[in-house]
Amino acid sequence: MSTTPAPDGTQWFLHTWQDHILDPVETALDVLAREQTELAAEREALDDFLTRLDRIDPVEQRTVPVGSPPERADTAPVVALRDAYSETVLSVEHFETVYDETLVENVAIEFGPDYAAVFHPESNVQFSPPVKRSLVAATEQAIDERESLERAVKLEQRAITSYRERIQCLLDTLDSTVVPEWYRETFRETATGILSERQEELHSSVHRFDTMDFCSYMYEEQLWTHPVLTSVARLQESVDS
Repeated sequence: MSTTPAPDGTQWFLHTWQDHILDPVETALDVLAREQTELAAEREALDDFLTRLDRIDPVEQRTVPVGSPPERADTAPVVALRDAYSETVLSVEHFETVYDETLVENVAIEFGPDYAAVFHPESNVQFSPPVKRSLVAATEQAIDERESLERAVKLEQRAITSYRERIQCLLDTLDSTVVPEWYRETFRETATGILSERQEELHSSVHRFDTMDFCSYMYEEQLWTHPVLTSVARLQESVDS
């Protein structure tokens, strides 16, 4: 019995094979698009919180005579802060699925544990002018960090899109997993060139966010860390060249 696949079977195999090769870069583009949407939503929410924070009056510190019992913290600013944070930062569409934290937990992670005490419903920390100024600065820093990461994501999107097109073009030159002898040197040089360019990019500052490895953070849920390198490696390993 002949083992030669029918034409439609050959096309199905090639289509499946190409999907396997391109899956890491396709997945990376999906991840980046989702991250871009979430970052934009968080940045806008933090900006809205900052606007509302500016409108909350701090409690002026008063001198308490020595020996007097400590004054109870004014709860009005705490209520206003919690409402403002809940209705902005905690209200982004993806908050529960991505973070699933309480208000105080999220503030501690976002701004630091010292600020979390200000938001606690039973807090004894006065929302004083220095505390407000410090919280404003922390919020502005969080916004700046989102903006920086957004820029890095956009750069990564452009890079991955370009590499995806180049890998697709390389795949389009093949009608099987066997590279013709006359084309092997060109094929190898092209694949190696893509790898070299991407590796050089990965060592640049574009792929660092503070001290964090950008790709490790962005693709932490995937089985790979570098989608372009993985796609090209799959191609090299699956062809007879």
